[in-house]
Amino acid sequence: MRVRTASPVLRVLLAIATFLLLIVILAAATPQGRTAVRTALFIPQVLPGIPVKPQEWFTRPPIRGRVIYPLAEGEGAADLFRPAGQGKHAATLFFLGVNPGGCEDPRVTAFASALARSGLVVMLPCSESMIQKRIDAGELDNLVRAFQYLSTLEFVDPDRMGVGGFCVGSSLVAVAAADERIRDRVRFVNLFGGYYDAADLVKAVVTRTRFYDGQSRSWTPDPLSIEVVTHHLVEGVANENERTLLRQLFSEGRMLASSDLSGLHPEARAVYELLSGPDLDAADELVKGLSRNTQEHLRRISPSAHVHELKARILAMHDREDELIPSEESRRLVEALGSDSDVYYTEFSFFQHVDPTRRVNPFVFVKESIKLFLHVYNIMREVS
Repeated sequence: MRVRTASPVLRVLLAIATFLLLIVILAAATPQGRTAVRTALFIPQVLPGIPVKPQEWFTRPPIRGRVIYPLAEGEGAADLFRPAGQGKHAATLFFLGVNPGGCEDPRVTAFASALARSGLVVMLPCSESMIQKRIDAGELDNLVRAFQYLSTLEFVDPDRMGVGGFCVGSSLVAVAAADERIRDRVRFVNLFGGYYDAADLVKAVVTRTRFYDGQSRSWTPDPLSIEVVTHHLVEGVANENERTLLRQLFSEGRMLASSDLSGLHPEARAVYELLSGPDLDAADELVKGLSRNTQEHLRRISPSAHVHELKARILAMHDREDELIPSEESRRLVEALGSDSDVYYTEFSFFQHVDPTRRVNPFVFVKESIKLFLHVYNIMREVS
């Protein structure tokens, strides 16, 4: 009687499978290994180019709900995603950028669900101003109060909390994290596609130029960036009649006679010149001519004015060819923090702003996925 043995190919595959299983078991036995496994399961959930989602095989669906928390005036609302099961969990306050879809955007819910499956409680404040494409400095206090509320929840470990965001939202949440009321409790700040200095972002958008370290090159900003910058510059003009004229010209596309614009006050003239497409040197001077309120608003919402008050670890991510906010903004952030600071920075080429949907060849996709793994691992390590 002949005993059938496994083919050489099958034996090799079984050996590989056994080896990988041993690696997983050994990895899960150490804190670093468990963090790596959580990260490895998270990455396929957020990359549409990977059809298999193994995180869903090993974790239970998160619990989603809506919470109401107190503000200085009135109440705020937020969506909350938390891991299934008992016990206290690490948590992150995550603020979206200018996004008309708000918290109901399916990309947002998928991302928050994947984080919750990874063991984090995720709080997403719902911002009407962001839905309306307005950057409101009043959101800063709201974010501080949202973080304070999150830390009081019975299933949150207040010693393992961080903040993050997309685009404008990441810049605002970074400013909020520097607030003395919470900065000692924020473990990490992750900025994804954010700006470092709002005035520099204005210059980049109106001049269609990205610049850094004495070098500049042409740039085509996304229409959304143009719309948001135009709105804020125009609305910062004090005179109502001049605001109306500038709104008609730059937001509504009406043709105006030169006589209508001849008597503009200096601050309105500065806005007119900025939105007319100056070069970079001219834009630098024109920004200085904006109203005091506009300049103060730009300063208040800029991480550049607050980043050295942060005590948290800084992690920054940016799409190298971002059309909403140039990646030079994140480079300036890293440079300002200095080589001695605890900062982790990654630039990507397979994102389109904050969506991992840019078409790249398989080799680049693998390389970028590894970079994303390492970045997310560093975030997970902060709250493990």
